Amino acid sequence: MLERGKTASIAHIVREQDLASAYGDSAGERYPDVLSTPAMLGPMERACAQIMRGELGEGQLSVGVSTHLDHLAPTRLGVEVVATATFRELDGSLFWFDVAATDPGGQVGSGSHARAIVNRSAIEARAEKRLKA
Repeated sequence: MLERGKTASIAHIVREQDLASAYGDSAGERYPDVLSTPAMLGPMERACAQIMRGELGEGQLSVGVSTHLDHLAPTRLGVEVVATATFRELDGSLFWFDVAATDPGGQVGSGSHARAIVNRSAIEARAEKRLKA
């Protein structure tokens, strides 16, 4: 059983593919050359998943099911961002975490994230079945 307050952190250097400008693929789309919100969320989810490792049985993994996120400040290419997750509570089958991201200038994001434990083969089979629907 996870203890409330357990934390994990993931450090990540902002790469070209992490920039908001990398997401535009249509004419006229314009985004800045700063860390995108989806790229900020990735290390946050990984930190949560790291905390949950000891809760997983054979063939199980954790998946993200809900995220509430505020992106508070821009981070440039090549700068290290540290994402930290703190286990808050188990609500039914959902493991809730408080998440935050910082760079050398301070906090760049914060929010909450919920994960659930699933059977890997079952979730992949569900995804395959959706293709045939």
